Amino acid sequence: MTQPIGEIISTTSLSFTAQRLNPRGTERPRPVQPPNLGRLVWARLPDGGRVFAVVAFGTTEGLDRGRLAVVRTHGDVVDERVYHEHPQLAEVLRTEFVAVLVGYERETGALFRHLPPQPPPLHYAVYECSDEEARAFSEDLRYLRLLLDTGGPVPGEQLVAAHVREMYRARGEDAAWLEEAARHVGRLLRRDYNRLRAALEALE
Repeated sequence: MTQPIGEIISTTSLSFTAQRLNPRGTERPRPVQPPNLGRLVWARLPDGGRVFAVVAFGTTEGLDRGRLAVVRTHGDVVDERVYHEHPQLAEVLRTEFVAVLVGYERETGALFRHLPPQPPPLHYAVYECSDEEARAFSEDLRYLRLLLDTGGPVPGEQLVAAHVREMYRARGEDAAWLEEAARHVGRLLRRDYNRLRAALEALE
């Protein structure tokens, strides 16, 4: 079974926040990063279905939110070597990511690309979508409007562009799909030239 990448620690009807898990079977110590901006992820529902969400923001900080991290670099100890010199960092740093809900799947396999009736529960696991799952979900692009209207720290047009880039890679660099995605973004932002230009430049 696919390993989970996070555990949900906060959930709403629009999004959830998950804490990143240390991957099993990997050599430690190492920095733990949030999933790529725009990555499609999923979580189970109690009724056997799943919700799909797009990673919209990530942070890494100390377990004590009120204290800043202490500089560890010195001499030749830089970047990844910092983690080898201070293996305890893996235990005192916390990486979290916010994912915007964009659809759900019923137990029957039927896919819907709008907000689900219920968000996933607290403490449920989060998984990255496989390329096959990403291709199936991105066949219908109407959910992109949900990303444009997130109102989060990352501007909606930049989040949409990041997600389209992720899906483009998952779809094996499907040029025809990319052109259709760009046209769809153009229709969504046709009344806002500045945001449209920013989105299309990010897609180039």
